[in-house]
Amino acid sequence: MAKLHTCFVTITTAILFLVDVSQQGLEFQIVPFENGKCQFNGDKVDVGQSVKDTKRCISWSCVSHNSTHASMIASSCPRLVFAPPPCKYVPGRPGVYPDCCAKAECPKKR
Repeated sequence: MAKLHTCFVTITTAILFLVDVSQQGLEFQIVPFENGKCQFNGDKVDVGQSVKDTKRCISWSCVSHNSTHASMIASSCPRLVFAPPPCKYVPGRPGVYPDCCAKAECPKKR
């Protein structure tokens, strides 16, 4: 019974830790908003559309605030990838978000 309790506490702690870590840091930039578009790094981005940053493995989305200002909000990879056996950790690789993110690859269930 003690082993079961220890196992339960360990799993619960790991789950709570992973939930906390999986909350990615919110990254955003306030940008000018002109003619219905976010002005971002020389690009004009429609509201709700995104721009991919392949160097950083991020997708930036345009969200308007008012007639003059908007935000570009980043979607990025999780900081921690949990790959319990029989899953395997697959490191991130160059490419477009989210395909460039590290991930757990698990065998398909039969």
